[in-house]
Amino acid sequence: MKLSVIDISEPEERILQPLLEAAMKQGFLLVDGHAFTQTEVDELFTMCKEFFTGTTQEEKLKYPIDQRNFGYSSLTAENLNPNQSIDYKESFNFSQINFANGIVNQTPNYVLNQFDYTNPVPPFFTERMEILSQIIVKLHAQARHIIKLLSMAMGIEDVNFFLKRFEPSVPSPSTFRILRYPLMRPDLSGKTDPHVRAGAHTDYGALTLLFQKEGEEGLQLQLDENRWTDVEFIPTKHKGLAPPLVVNFGDMLSYWTNNVLKSTLHRVRFEPGQTRHSDRYSVVFFFEPTATTKLVPVPCQLVQDQGAETSTERELTSLEYLSSRLNATYDYT
Repeated sequence: MKLSVIDISEPEERILQPLLEAAMKQGFLLVDGHAFTQTEVDELFTMCKEFFTGTTQEEKLKYPIDQRNFGYSSLTAENLNPNQSIDYKESFNFSQINFANGIVNQTPNYVLNQFDYTNPVPPFFTERMEILSQIIVKLHAQARHIIKLLSMAMGIEDVNFFLKRFEPSVPSPSTFRILRYPLMRPDLSGKTDPHVRAGAHTDYGALTLLFQKEGEEGLQLQLDENRWTDVEFIPTKHKGLAPPLVVNFGDMLSYWTNNVLKSTLHRVRFEPGQTRHSDRYSVVFFFEPTATTKLVPVPCQLVQDQGAETSTERELTSLEYLSSRLNATYDYT
């Protein structure tokens, strides 16, 4: 399907209304005119492939994902859709990040809860941390720019309302994630569709940024109740830049805006030989408010006038909200 393409290098008066319409009606859009070159994104996907295929399973399992949302998730560890069999994919999450300098795994200085973990970063990433840190810092800055444009489009009187709650150097549950979806899936018991690699789900947090790569088919959206539609690859209009970022709005931002902004059901599905002939790799950034941000309704007329009725119990922090969702997805034992 063709999502709305918003070129954030264009004048604000040309892009604010299309941005808001995409956020309210589809929950997904493509963002062009961003800060990422094709060269650095190619290097990132190469790094992703080298880690998953060149690192032994024994080494990867030394860094199991924990309650900070940091670490390795094995091929059968995640289940995004309880009605579907387990998702057949592996991933590595980087969290507790200082986005002012790109340093990850900031425990104990960045401890976000009662847990005190000291898991180090795998040597594979330590040796490549300079480029990773640069990408992570740019992702956070790009997401801040998008969220500010969104605040302007929504008519929030204080255009820095969101920026004050997404400070780079203040602890947040934001996460940088790399994934591998193997081409072939074994015969897992209980499956309803053997070609689904990430079950139908909405993202848990505020904003998600996903790098596109040509030939990496698989992402599908459910904009109509009983129909799944493929997200088509769209090239950039800017010489030397990577393709537009796929951006979507998550449950937390929908909750925060009284459901004015849409969080859309999506999944990853592909059939070997029909749509793909190799493993699929993915690089994604989950952009979240600082950990102590209270999710009280966003103060603007749009939220008051068009927001759906929601619970009056609104005192959850962003960390509490996200942790409750992650605990239902992962088994940390």
